[in-house]
Amino acid sequence: MAMPTKAPGAFNDADVTYAQGMIAHCSQLVEISGLAPGRASNGDVQDLASRTRTDEAAELAAVRGWLRNWNRPESADEGGMGGMDMSGDSGSDMEMSGSMSDADMGKLKAAAGASFDRAFVKAMIEHRHGEIEMARDEKKNGRNATVKQQADMMATMQEDKVESLTLLLAKL
Repeated sequence: MAMPTKAPGAFNDADVTYAQGMIAHCSQLVEISGLAPGRASNGDVQDLASRTRTDEAAELAAVRGWLRNWNRPESADEGGMGGMDMSGDSGSDMEMSGSMSDADMGKLKAAAGASFDRAFVKAMIEHRHGEIEMARDEKKNGRNATVKQQADMMATMQEDKVESLTLLLAKL
């Protein structure tokens, strides 16, 4: 399913916050998925990482398109023209649901083989739960019809992914 790169019509700060949060969230998923080729030992985990990198890159393109269309920055740190600072402070470590801390990222980078596979899938589950939470917030507080529709579809897709990831984790 391709996400639209334009979200015409009225929007509010919740829409901007959601889009900015999705950029941070998707970017971290691309980063952790990029670790798998040299560390994952399970073929299903390697395939998951490859699919995730492709899917998240497409989502990033769409969400960046929304923000460009609205003339808003990609992060709240880029000028504060809408959206909220989700870091909780002026630091660069995003404190949003499902995102990995720098310490957790370091542990994942240091892992290999079966321990990487398990840690990677656990991180993916947490990320998906975070995306579900973000999508629900958007559906509740957003204004843009296109973005709210995408958030609704995203929540359903992420719930399905959590189920699949949970099954994969049980096999590892």
